[in-house]
Amino acid sequence: MKIIDRYLLSSFIKNYLISLMALVGMYVALDMVFNFGNLTQARGHSVANLGLWRVMYDIADYYVYEAFFFYVQLSGVIAVVAAAFTLMRLSRFNETTALLAAGTPLLRVAASVIVAGIALNLVLLPMDQELIIPRMISKLARERGDVHEAADRTWAVRMLEDEYNGLFNAAMYWAPTASSAAKVRYLDVIERDADLRVSAHLYASAAQWNDSLKRWDLTDGLRVPIASPDQPTPAVATAVAAYSSDITPQEIALNENNDFIQFLSVARINQLLARPRSYGALDLLKARHQRFTQPVVNVILLLLAVSTVLQREPGRLKTAAVKCMVLCGLCMGSVFLAQQLAGSPPGHTMLNFWPALMAWLPIFIFGPLSAYLLDRVKS
Repeated sequence: MKIIDRYLLSSFIKNYLISLMALVGMYVALDMVFNFGNLTQARGHSVANLGLWRVMYDIADYYVYEAFFFYVQLSGVIAVVAAAFTLMRLSRFNETTALLAAGTPLLRVAASVIVAGIALNLVLLPMDQELIIPRMISKLARERGDVHEAADRTWAVRMLEDEYNGLFNAAMYWAPTASSAAKVRYLDVIERDADLRVSAHLYASAAQWNDSLKRWDLTDGLRVPIASPDQPTPAVATAVAAYSSDITPQEIALNENNDFIQFLSVARINQLLARPRSYGALDLLKARHQRFTQPVVNVILLLLAVSTVLQREPGRLKTAAVKCMVLCGLCMGSVFLAQQLAGSPPGHTMLNFWPALMAWLPIFIFGPLSAYLLDRVKS
């Protein structure tokens, strides 16, 4: 590796780390400003009773985990800012002029920055999305008002259909936490046969998810068959200790909030899509295609930035910076618009094809443009 490559690589890594801390810190600060009321509330206890230090600890605990998810959203911008500052500084202090005088093309100067940016996008981003974030789902799924231990997140579950045509209902559902499993109160499962006729009711005053056995352990469980009109004797209720079903806490969270999908790994998304009945199939498809296209979009943003800020003349840096912001903004805007359109396919026949098309459309537009602009760089 040549001296100039080592110099640019070290400069880019430093700028990348600075951009990472600055942008993620700014994201956290803005989120705290706009949601401060929710962050300081505590159900069951007043903030005064919890104490200032406890509140500050809970808020810090919330954002430590959220920072990994913020990085996913800002990964493309972080690389763009780091590359732009590295190359603009090179031109600003006339170091580019010295390299050109030595016969080094501008694209060769930027090669180490491009390679480092691509490597970081293809290593750190998948590692964060596939290995780190899926292990933090219980923390990331918290609402801002749920950062304190006194806050219990509950909701009612209505008519979730399982693999046996049963309908899962619960008056109250408690999401799992780091210290407790998921549980429900007043469980009612409507069992149906292959013709969707009601065959029995399964009741329980409470149930708790047993993750090792993949079932719900019931309290006062009772199964009451529904007698058919031609049945000579009345049906007899029987006690039931457990209920096995594909209605897991993850399925309940997925049905309640589609944002939950963003925390799942691609392997888990594929498992959910392979199931006979998958809640939020369209959102799952969007998330799966986005996992593959986001690193590519980040690389395109990097190439757009490099092709615009790589200038021979320091006097053109301001114009180049504005051009970089406009092009990168248009690219990110197209990605956002495509994600919104991906949720509204024009017909049922395009359900599987439409999310893929919307995920790749910005790449088809800005990918060739970034290659064209990079080829147009004057050396």
